[in-house]
Amino acid sequence: MLTRSCVPRSIRLQCFLYNSNRAHSTTTAPRHSVRTPLVQQQSPSLPTSIFAAHHRTPSIGSRGIIIDTYPATPLHKFNKKLISLVKEPQACLPIFDKCREIMDANLKPDLTTYSVLLEAYERNNDLEGIIRTLEEMDLVGIPPNISAFNIGLRAAATHGETVMLEKIRNMIDDAGMTMNANSYEIIIQGLCANQELEHALDLLGDMTVSVDEKGQPDENGKPVIDVRPTLLCYTPIIQLAQTLHESETAYLVLKMAEVQAGLSRIPPSVYLSLMARAAEDYMLNAVEYCWKKSVKEMGACPDEGTCMLILNCAGQGKAPRLSAEVIQYMGENGMDFQEYHFAPLLQAFSLAKKFKSAFNVLSIMRTSGMKPTILTATSLLKVLDDPGAIEEALVCMKEMHTEGKVVDVVGFNVLIEACGRGKDLTRAMNIFESAPLLGVQTDTDTYNALLTGCITDRNMAEGKNVIMMMQAARVDPNVDTYQSLITLCLTQINYEDAFMYLEEMKSHNVIPSEPIYTSLVRKLARENDPRIKYAIEEMESFGYVVGPNLREYIETGGLSNLEESERRKQIRVAQRRRSGHRAHAHY
Repeated sequence: MLTRSCVPRSIRLQCFLYNSNRAHSTTTAPRHSVRTPLVQQQSPSLPTSIFAAHHRTPSIGSRGIIIDTYPATPLHKFNKKLISLVKEPQACLPIFDKCREIMDANLKPDLTTYSVLLEAYERNNDLEGIIRTLEEMDLVGIPPNISAFNIGLRAAATHGETVMLEKIRNMIDDAGMTMNANSYEIIIQGLCANQELEHALDLLGDMTVSVDEKGQPDENGKPVIDVRPTLLCYTPIIQLAQTLHESETAYLVLKMAEVQAGLSRIPPSVYLSLMARAAEDYMLNAVEYCWKKSVKEMGACPDEGTCMLILNCAGQGKAPRLSAEVIQYMGENGMDFQEYHFAPLLQAFSLAKKFKSAFNVLSIMRTSGMKPTILTATSLLKVLDDPGAIEEALVCMKEMHTEGKVVDVVGFNVLIEACGRGKDLTRAMNIFESAPLLGVQTDTDTYNALLTGCITDRNMAEGKNVIMMMQAARVDPNVDTYQSLITLCLTQINYEDAFMYLEEMKSHNVIPSEPIYTSLVRKLARENDPRIKYAIEEMESFGYVVGPNLREYIETGGLSNLEESERRKQIRVAQRRRSGHRAHAHY
């Protein structure tokens, strides 16, 4: 049998799932656990506990949990008081005082007394006291039962003391006892508290499946540990894996828990927390599974933040169905919709190239009181860069109009923008002219999209035609319109109109943006235009900074860094040649 460290985690987890529904034998004789030690360390000898001085001869023949304690014995009233004290969460010193009274009365404590004392040491965070008491119990003939050992395991696990955990495990083995499910729950919780995910997975694996020499499930083998893991063995590992952004590991362990611990016993909170972290890690299959289990089957209620994470994950993963279900859930639960809620849904439909559904999302947003823009449809614009996508989207838009559905102007504008970016101005104009046939009322962004095509085509005449159509339709320009016009002018040899549009822009009390001035200054630098001085002054008067890169561009007369480097290289070569000629003439 291989050690767990020899087998990759992904193989081990698949092995667990492969063999997780195998029935474990419960009739075989108990045997020691086979495991990898947490820490190999010799424990120093410890002083004895509170009752050490009292014991003279060891007790023998212990039976059950309560030893030699009967209502008629003097110890009974002390134990009864101890049991009442242990029920008080903060009681610690009173328990110690009562134990001293037992010692002063020359009474011999039994297993009940020692169990309460161990609880007190645990509350007092006294791990050494627990070890001393466990060792003393064995010396005086009252061997600890597994419940007593579990108290020590729990105290060590709470503080992440893996060395102490291993020491107590060795004591259990030396006593010839077998740990129960609660013991393993405690140990796994301690390992997870110490963020020892691999070690916890190894221990869980020993409880669920055995592997052969190739790391594959051994169908004829039995689990290394004959204890069926409970839900509390799985949940700490799932939580730790989530904390470490090991969503795939958490998901596989959850699937194991469903088979081993029973699906009905797993609370919705486990699915909800894993769903949120898996969405954050963009693990779509885990998100879809947890959504189905927690929300659709268990009726769990994720909050808006979790819904937003799921929407983003579904958008990236091309899962429009999940996105639609989340949007529907949010509406049914009275959450207020914002534009950013629909953007992932639009992205999911766009990446899946379901253009009709994507256009419908834009219409839904508008009827819900939101105003989508081309920025909202950025994901759709990126998809339309693919060959044939524009034509396919246009066909879908025509079908929507035929079906009596409203074609949103933003979807229409995106098609024109995509044509412009693809340097197909003619197609952009053709789509623009089809607006009345599709029932689309054009807006400022429609004409700005056309100007984008004019810029890429460097077509000033068509740009002026767009402005004339805009004025005829009585559509007001905005900052983007002026910026596009100025940029278009700067692509021409004669760029005087750029100054006219700049002044017109300022006359409407609109401050030109920094990119406008940057483009203008670069053009003036390339043309060696003396007006660059005034452009820089005006740029700085509006609070814009002329950065070092732009200043270098100006100083080099509009040459790029590469061009300037090449120019300087040519100068150095020429200088070396001249030096060589002078030296040759001298000789």
